[in-house]
Amino acid sequence: MELSEMVKHIFGLAVIAVIYLCILIVVFSPSLYAGWLYLMSRYTKVKRAGLARVAITTFTINAIIVIFLFHFAFNHFLAYKVAEKDAAATQAIQKAVASQENFFSTHGRYYPVGPVRGPYHDDNGLTVEKDIILQVEPHWDKVSHKETFKAYAVHVLGKGLAIRTEDGKVGKAPADSDQSAAIRSKLMNSVK
Repeated sequence: MELSEMVKHIFGLAVIAVIYLCILIVVFSPSLYAGWLYLMSRYTKVKRAGLARVAITTFTINAIIVIFLFHFAFNHFLAYKVAEKDAAATQAIQKAVASQENFFSTHGRYYPVGPVRGPYHDDNGLTVEKDIILQVEPHWDKVSHKETFKAYAVHVLGKGLAIRTEDGKVGKAPADSDQSAAIRSKLMNSVK
């Protein structure tokens, strides 16, 4: 990793950390206020009974709300968005298959693509949406003695790898296989 990339990475992490810190301050602001009142009541002559209990109760309620919001966001919104991004990568593979078949019917061969990151459009009618990385590799199949191609697509914010194998099936690669992890890493690193 180059120095400039490392600086960008550290800066990005710092920005994300500051954003999360601000969110925590906003969410826990009632607890901070109750804690401040409790601390100030200890240093003034006027003593208010029960401020410690109010501060602890407020903190407990805020912690329960944060845990609920955390689980709600990660279980409902983020899982749905990741599945949506993975479906967009599968659609990109289907568009690439249609474009390749159209090109093959007129020229008698398949053409290589990428890896390219969308938005992308070529002269053969292939369109790739934003933040999808697509690669098409034509090759000769020695078993069936015909020309075929493999296609891979991944969304930058997705988790899965969409593939088109030599036998023409379009689907998701097994997430736990080393080969799919290597292909995903190659695609993500090839286009910045």
